Amino acid sequence: MNQPERRTHNLELVDAVTCAVRGELANHCIISEETHREHHAFIAEYIAEVKRKRERSEKIKAHVGGWAIVAVLSGIGTGAWKGFWYVVEHLK
Repeated sequence: MNQPERRTHNLELVDAVTCAVRGELANHCIISEETHREHHAFIAEYIAEVKRKRERSEKIKAHVGGWAIVAVLSGIGTGAWKGFWYVVEHLK
């Protein structure tokens, strides 16, 4: 079986399985189509909300990390400045 024939056969098989599964779900499905759509909409909103929270969290982490670096460098600079003036005052 060459590639195009195999691809066509696979598509036919996928279509047959899809139709069979949909038929069984239609026979046993308890919720209505409208409720199903509402569930999908809710899940999409939930995923978007989680994504926004994750992005906000990453942004906050980056800002806090940046300010921590600035604070540490400021502390080192202040310590060096005070140390310099201590040495100058005591070497007179």
